[in-house]
Amino acid sequence: MTKPLKTLVLEAAKALFLTHGYDAVGMREISRAVGRQPVQIYRLNLSKADILAEVIIDLNDEQIRQLPDLCAKVTGTTLIDKVCSYFRELYALDIQHLPIRSVGAAYGWTWNKAYEERIVGQVMQLLQPVITWMAEAGINQTEARCYGIWSVYYVGFRRAAIHGGNADDCIGEIQPTLEILLAK
Repeated sequence: MTKPLKTLVLEAAKALFLTHGYDAVGMREISRAVGRQPVQIYRLNLSKADILAEVIIDLNDEQIRQLPDLCAKVTGTTLIDKVCSYFRELYALDIQHLPIRSVGAAYGWTWNKAYEERIVGQVMQLLQPVITWMAEAGINQTEARCYGIWSVYYVGFRRAAIHGGNADDCIGEIQPTLEILLAK
């Protein structure tokens, strides 16, 4: 069974972005990778930034499907230990897709409202274990805190994106701030 053109485009774009980086890949390279003319790709009504958003949504969906396995790997008894352990697992996954993840924030402002809403919904799904642990610890205002926690997560990710750090480096960058955000 032949895959739809959009699926082929997203798969090719993901591979090209991972190999060459987002900025080095144009619509011509993507169309060439799927054996089509650029005009056929444009007929999908997807800009290069839209393709990036779709690829990131797919990556997020992959992580969401992995939530049971990720949570099974969580260690620690305190709230901060659990959150750091969970984020260490997420960082490891994100670092595997560094050329894509590192440009997501830079181009996110170009995405339409539907992409933004979908990605925020995915973020809240990815934060669901943290929300559960916060509730178990008696922490209130979880939604507001989660927006702050996710922002801090991306601050930590900069350690990998800019300075070549690993998941432990990312955690080291944000742990003091996480402790404040997770305090009663």
